[in-house]
Amino acid sequence: MGEYIRSPLIRTMHAKLQHQQAHSDSTHDEWYLIRPEYLKPELLQKFVPSEQDTETKEFLSRCFEKSDWFFTHLYHAIAKALLTWFMTSTSINGLLRRGSMFVYSSQQFGALLELTPGDRLHSLLDLGAGDGMVTAKMAPYFEQVYVTELSHTMQWRLSERGFTVIDADAWSKVPEDPESGSVCYDVVSCLNVLDRCDAPMTMLGQISRVLKPDTGRLVLGIVLPLKQYVETLSWFNGDKCPSEVLDVSDSHIWEVQLNSLVSRVLKPAKFEVLRWTRVPYLCEGDFTQSFYYLNEAILVLRYRGDSRRESQTS
Repeated sequence: MGEYIRSPLIRTMHAKLQHQQAHSDSTHDEWYLIRPEYLKPELLQKFVPSEQDTETKEFLSRCFEKSDWFFTHLYHAIAKALLTWFMTSTSINGLLRRGSMFVYSSQQFGALLELTPGDRLHSLLDLGAGDGMVTAKMAPYFEQVYVTELSHTMQWRLSERGFTVIDADAWSKVPEDPESGSVCYDVVSCLNVLDRCDAPMTMLGQISRVLKPDTGRLVLGIVLPLKQYVETLSWFNGDKCPSEVLDVSDSHIWEVQLNSLVSRVLKPAKFEVLRWTRVPYLCEGDFTQSFYYLNEAILVLRYRGDSRRESQTS
């Protein structure tokens, strides 16, 4: 029916209504399923199934509600057209309080790390934390939460939530442990950053040095199929290519890409996969669509590069 509607506005509203009706009562099982035939056995046996839970449903419900705020979206469209000349999209979203993300619920995060609601670890470092909405899902499991973010407007939003903001260029150098002289976190979360930074392999090396020995965990989230880029101002030649390219298969099958990410990127960096799952990477939508979705793999990793750790496992 939509193709017969002449008015562009009415056609857009009709398409959005269809999209919302298709998703409002769905459990979205397809977002969480894997195709075992494409996965290596060692990865398949470490898969932890996820499903759409209450927190995910609540996020989608808010997306449906906000999508109907016509004048808010009109204001955002005008403001973004002006601000894009001197601010990145991330900073604009932070200033306008739009485009919040959802990766996993608190319960899903705890399950991946084998934590219960009453468990409290000492410290979390969330790299590229955005507006802190995803960080807030992890925060209940930690006594101290540290975050990094390049965008100054997003840094303001993170401070508003009570998180400790660390300089994005110095998080791997700030001393905390008086014995080792290095920062030691129980968990480092790196969600949708590795494929958006200039030097991802360098970042993996830095993360390995700030994890607590033996018990430290890296929670890595990455959108697959992989598309690397580094965000810049839109008028400044658009987004640029990273200086370090991840050695991942160019297959259009995301499971095949995940195999190669583990074997050709994570293993050479001396990270071992303990558990992983598939979730939707959700983003608040606009007037034309209630929400946007990307396919995401979440991996819980342990660093095995220290000779002491290797001797313990031999």
